[in-house]
Amino acid sequence: MKIQVLCGMIASGKSTYANNAARSGIICINDDAIVNMLHANNYNLYDEKLKILYKSIENNIISTVLSFGKTILIDRGLNVSVSGRKRWISLAKSFDVPCEAIVFKNYGAEIHAKRRFESDHRGLELETWISVAKRDDLIYVKPSVEEGFDSVEEIDFEEIIKGKFIEH
Repeated sequence: MKIQVLCGMIASGKSTYANNAARSGIICINDDAIVNMLHANNYNLYDEKLKILYKSIENNIISTVLSFGKTILIDRGLNVSVSGRKRWISLAKSFDVPCEAIVFKNYGAEIHAKRRFESDHRGLELETWISVAKRDDLIYVKPSVEEGFDSVEEIDFEEIIKGKFIEH
């Protein structure tokens, strides 16, 4: 039982990794899926005013999964910054469970944006995804045990495509 936090740029393989882990029985939570669930599968209806609702659902799922003694994997785009990851480390500490970071290689904003555009552009232009990737790249800080993680594992995009995920 633990919290695993996926950390990386857009289209770095986080959701593919989560998909591989889910097939092995790990419970995965994805903020996009929560937004889609609440807005009839239309992510474009995301509402900043409902952020507390989105987080409340995440927290409820996490606490329930941990109460069953299972591992929960967090797949969120905001895990690129230290402040974006603080919440998961705090939750792990409050439940007295380990918190692991799984780090995805950064291939540069242009490559990540192109991958995102080709896989699921959500009706946005490539230039928009490049802008998002560049913004994320500016705030990206590689996770470390110093920020509170119990361990930090790195994984390469090619390993993820082959179906690999980290088991402990």
